[in-house]
Amino acid sequence: MVRIVLVAAAYYGAARLSLRLALVGESVTPVWPPTGIAVVALLLFGRRVWPGILLAAFLVNLPISPSPAAAAGIAVGNTLGPLFACFLLNRVGFQPKLERLRDALAIVFLGALVGMLVSATVGTITLFESGAVMASGLGAAWSVWWTGDAMGVLIVAPFLLTIRSFRLGAWSWARRLEAIVLLLALFAVARFVFWSDLHPLHLVIPFIIWAAWRFRQHGATTAALLASAVAIWAAVEGVGPFSRGTLLDKM
Repeated sequence: MVRIVLVAAAYYGAARLSLRLALVGESVTPVWPPTGIAVVALLLFGRRVWPGILLAAFLVNLPISPSPAAAAGIAVGNTLGPLFACFLLNRVGFQPKLERLRDALAIVFLGALVGMLVSATVGTITLFESGAVMASGLGAAWSVWWTGDAMGVLIVAPFLLTIRSFRLGAWSWARRLEAIVLLLALFAVARFVFWSDLHPLHLVIPFIIWAAWRFRQHGATTAALLASAVAIWAAVEGVGPFSRGTLLDKM
């Protein structure tokens, strides 16, 4: 019961924070971190924590959905998606430490890209049945939904899974200083890249490589999270590569 409550609190808190960064109104976000939190919770604590995900998803969607019934339908989809993702990951022997290439590939393709097909499909059908989305807009609505959920898993889940084994006390002061310099440099470059009209996105890649080479999974997932956060910031502000195009283009 305690774990269910903690999962619900984490999901709800992350969702409310994410909605403050919505691209449209108060409901369309470029990344939906609660999905990543839900997948990690199910992987670590087992399927028995699903009621916490369902409850939190319903409470989050209730004020922004067309009706309580629609909020319930969306909450069901937001719960079934992570459950399906974890089912697929467990079937291939996924190990949360992410020390093997097969585990990294599994969380990308099965956990994010395939697993989130369920939540996007259930959510889009729910909106259509409630009259919030017309038939002509189903494809765009589904694509935006799937992208947000998939990115939530891709960005947040690896970070949460690897941070569990992080031990700062085992690092020398020189290594700590290198990590700080790396993160500050990455932030500065990402801030320039995602605010620039030149769109030199490739400049971020060397810092991701540096993080992965020197700090392995901890560095790679943290650097990816930081770069993504800066990109989301730019998307919300409507500048740089995200200043033009449709909502789907931005996603």
